[in-house]
Amino acid sequence: MKVFALLYEPANYTIDRNRAVYEPLGVKWAYLYGQSFAQREGERVESVAAASLWQRLRFAWKTLRSNDVVILNGYSNSTNILFFLLNFVLRRPIGIDSDTPLSIPSNRVARAVKSMYLHLLFQRKWCYGLAGGTKAHKDLFRHYGMKEERIFLSPMMVDNERYKPTSVQEEKRGFRFLYVGRLVECKNLRVLLAAFKQAFQGNPAVELRVVGDGDLREELQAAYQAQTNISFAGRKSGEELVREYHQADVFVLPSSYEPWGLVVNEAMAAGLPVIVSDKVGARYDLVEDKGTGFIFPYDSGEALEERMKLLYKDNALRKQCAEAAYNLMHQHWNYRLYRQKLEHFLTAAYDKNVN
Repeated sequence: MKVFALLYEPANYTIDRNRAVYEPLGVKWAYLYGQSFAQREGERVESVAAASLWQRLRFAWKTLRSNDVVILNGYSNSTNILFFLLNFVLRRPIGIDSDTPLSIPSNRVARAVKSMYLHLLFQRKWCYGLAGGTKAHKDLFRHYGMKEERIFLSPMMVDNERYKPTSVQEEKRGFRFLYVGRLVECKNLRVLLAAFKQAFQGNPAVELRVVGDGDLREELQAAYQAQTNISFAGRKSGEELVREYHQADVFVLPSSYEPWGLVVNEAMAAGLPVIVSDKVGARYDLVEDKGTGFIFPYDSGEALEERMKLLYKDNALRKQCAEAAYNLMHQHWNYRLYRQKLEHFLTAAYDKNVN
């Protein structure tokens, strides 16, 4: 079976996944966009989106003709749409890999256009849904008319071993809450900073460590420069980022919009309990009813403050959540699961197409 994947960009989690799963299975791939803020050196990069329309048409036609199954990241970019249009003729199995949960536009025109387009696409027998999670991410495909037997799990994940705590850990000082991510509006950092200040102002034994960079960094640093137990570390990657996880006690992701949130995977693989907002897509599979941490309403600083205090004060509960988080990532939500689900989809799509 020949399988080709057109991926979005060479992000770290994509590179790791390709090496761990795609290469051993013989899956070939290229990238829509050849650059990524998180790209590592040594990755084979082919950029498709920069090509002309004619070149992309030829690429899509050749790819569909020469492969048994094609995987596309997303459904809305122009190159993927070319694949879909050509496939109304060629009818190759196409898996749409999506980390986006169901979200219905509030604007009536946008809602109608999206509904018509996705119903037209998702109802094709050659179209399959590869959902990043088991609940709201599968609901995206269900809502727009895809039959259940054509929806498969394609779990969002990172290289858990990369974040695994070592047997010899650096000595910790005090208690540390950790945020990792961009410093932009949708990350809802103002709620996190205000909640932490309210809960732990004047307590030098507790720290909030903010790792990342973005448009809001200068503004937030200026607003909290007098808060000595809040530190802004800037962007970290590689071993420096892993060390940040290992030096923390609790991870917090307060986003007001977060399709998945791979930093949650990273934190849990490092053995951290997590507090995430109800807008974080990963909450369904990694936090809700898993004993790995807590969920709070994204617009409630009081609820976030209460959960932070709880994990700070209750050492036994924190350790219990940390153990559950570590075990979930290393024993279940891992590359073994990803490969199993990918092989399930490929076999089902190929067999149905042949027969």
